[in-house]
Amino acid sequence: MSSIPLAGAYRYTRKGMGVFHLPLSRPWTWALTHHGMWSVFVHDVEPARPGVPERRHPLHPPEAVLGCWLALYATREYDEEAVEWLRGAHGLESPTRDVLPAGAYVAMARLAEVSTVGNDSRAFGRDAWWWPPGASCRGTVAWWLEEVQVFEPLVAAPAQRLAPMDPELLPELRERVRLARDGIWRPEVYATPAPPPPAPREPEPRVLAPPVPTVPVRRELPADDSPVAPMGSVEQLGLFGGGGT
Repeated sequence: MSSIPLAGAYRYTRKGMGVFHLPLSRPWTWALTHHGMWSVFVHDVEPARPGVPERRHPLHPPEAVLGCWLALYATREYDEEAVEWLRGAHGLESPTRDVLPAGAYVAMARLAEVSTVGNDSRAFGRDAWWWPPGASCRGTVAWWLEEVQVFEPLVAAPAQRLAPMDPELLPELRERVRLARDGIWRPEVYATPAPPPPAPREPEPRVLAPPVPTVPVRRELPADDSPVAPMGSVEQLGLFGGGGT
């Protein structure tokens, strides 16, 4: 058995017929079923412990799954970070957690290709669903999907990631895929909330104009033409040093 390369892009060489369970949190499922998302990012999460924050480890799929079908399962988890990412990257307002299907299969897709962020031209070109301008990168290992078929949600119990799908569910799954493919069933349009109001803009700082210099206004006193009393003896006023005796 050949090993999976750990760098660069690699694509399936044969079309497998197996169907494998792949859980996906909401609203990522909605982005895939209603807005053409064609990539998924699968991680193992190492819980936080004293002195060490939570860490996410990106995963490559097993070689046996490449080229096979993935039954995409909407979990009950609702990813608030995904809500923010979809809003910032695509201007999409996600339906709320109580609107989107949960605990159900919602789509089928073929796992066609796997690539890493450092070795794939789509990452360098800022792929719309991987690393669009103005948004963060969703992960370092992308699983690319083809032949995506959305169908009427099929409620089922959770399962282990990439476990073969329950054989008892396969007939119903195939029937729902056929009805959707033939246009007999069409995806439901889920109500979305109104976009949040834009953040208030800080007022522009007021630039005060320099003060206009004022021209002093000369105040004219009213004229008084009345006669002035004659001045007394200068010596008596003591103005020239000779005070009176």
